[in-house]
Amino acid sequence: VDQPALESPVDIQNWLDSMTDDEFRDLTSTSRTQTQALYGTKVYITGRNDTWCQLAVTGQPSPSNDLGYPGWVPCSQVTTDAGKYGHLQETRPFALVKKGPTVGLYRDASLKHKIMDVSFDTRLPEVGRTGKAIRVAVPGGSAYLSSDDAKVYKKASDIPYPTGEDLVETGKIFLGRPYLWGGTSGYAFDCSGFTHTIYDSHGITIGRDAGPQAYFTGHGKPVEREDLQAGDLIFYASNLTDATSIYHVAMFAGDGNMLEAYAAGTPTRLTPVRFNDDYWGAERFLHHKN
Repeated sequence: VDQPALESPVDIQNWLDSMTDDEFRDLTSTSRTQTQALYGTKVYITGRNDTWCQLAVTGQPSPSNDLGYPGWVPCSQVTTDAGKYGHLQETRPFALVKKGPTVGLYRDASLKHKIMDVSFDTRLPEVGRTGKAIRVAVPGGSAYLSSDDAKVYKKASDIPYPTGEDLVETGKIFLGRPYLWGGTSGYAFDCSGFTHTIYDSHGITIGRDAGPQAYFTGHGKPVEREDLQAGDLIFYASNLTDATSIYHVAMFAGDGNMLEAYAAGTPTRLTPVRFNDDYWGAERFLHHKN
């Protein structure tokens, strides 16, 4: 059943469509999947065997590895010969996919011949423009994104700083998408992959996992429940005195509701905030820029 996820190029949608709810739950209970690295993302190879590469995924902070979030992927899905692409990634503006959950990546500027779909929040170096397309570098060549699907920024700090309402509106794009343990793409999310990706798409990097979002990157400020604002993150833990026991995160959406990727078998949803016995607290990651 996992074959579509192990191919190159990967076929995530086919993989998701082929799984039963029990198979989704098995990924959670066994913690088989750890995270996802979006197409074109820089990774560090920290180990390998004959067919699998151990990676650290940049842009996904984790206390487990200073280089990025650790895990294994088939080596066929990794290029160690980035060459020109790697240089362009370091020196060129980038096109950020802002529509979602996924958009087409095309061979031609007329956008008629699709290569594959890429996820929301994918970033690829911009190397040219036409009337309705952005020419982007990809490993091994170039391709095209629709100008309607992506925006170009010279650097990450140029991404407009969001309001809490901006974050919530972005989150609503993914209502109804399936839950996937380790998911950090528009195809499917887990709880922290959902909140991480929403913030990341607006130029703000927070931890990859729920607990580290609360305690590792140090950006969040505690918020009392009566002071919750749109975009604040709400955490749940098995031990309220130990942040490392946090097991779930959601985003406050206003009017007593929150957005969350809850669990396998339950699509991403808008639901009333649960102030239950596992409610650990809330943090605010937004601030006024100087």
